[in-house]
Amino acid sequence: MELTKNTKSINSSTDQNKKEFYKYVIFMGLLLALGIAALKSLEYYYFAYRISADVYIGIISVIFLGLGIYLGVRFGKRKKTTLQPDAPAETATVLPIALPEGIELSSREREVLNHIAMGHSNQEIADMLFVSLNTIKSHTNNIYSKLNVKRRTQAIETARKLKIIQ
Repeated sequence: MELTKNTKSINSSTDQNKKEFYKYVIFMGLLLALGIAALKSLEYYYFAYRISADVYIGIISVIFLGLGIYLGVRFGKRKKTTLQPDAPAETATVLPIALPEGIELSSREREVLNHIAMGHSNQEIADMLFVSLNTIKSHTNNIYSKLNVKRRTQAIETARKLKIIQ
């Protein structure tokens, strides 16, 4: 008996969802038909020389500008995601990241990494250390390969996890 009641409620909610969907489709179809009719009448007035080309182009651009703004606001919103940890913070474990055995950063690479962490550009680092830009790029590439990263931000994050920099 209980099973049949649940089945009826599921069927009624499904039927209601279908009706709402059909109403939405019909509404959007009518709205699209109205938009096409408006554009065709505007096109007729343009070809009948009742409005100039500048006005015609202006009206069309305003229509598409409004459409673009509407779609951007409607579909461009970022979804807010909240992270819900599976375990409390006290019990969560962080796996340490270790450099491969036998690979060590040189003192100059550590110095360059510290400057990268401070937010300096390659040119600024080169000027401060009195070396060429290509030398800094070589040091940076060596750091990336030793830390197994691809970007500056990843290098800084990994270096902080390894306690190479603070």
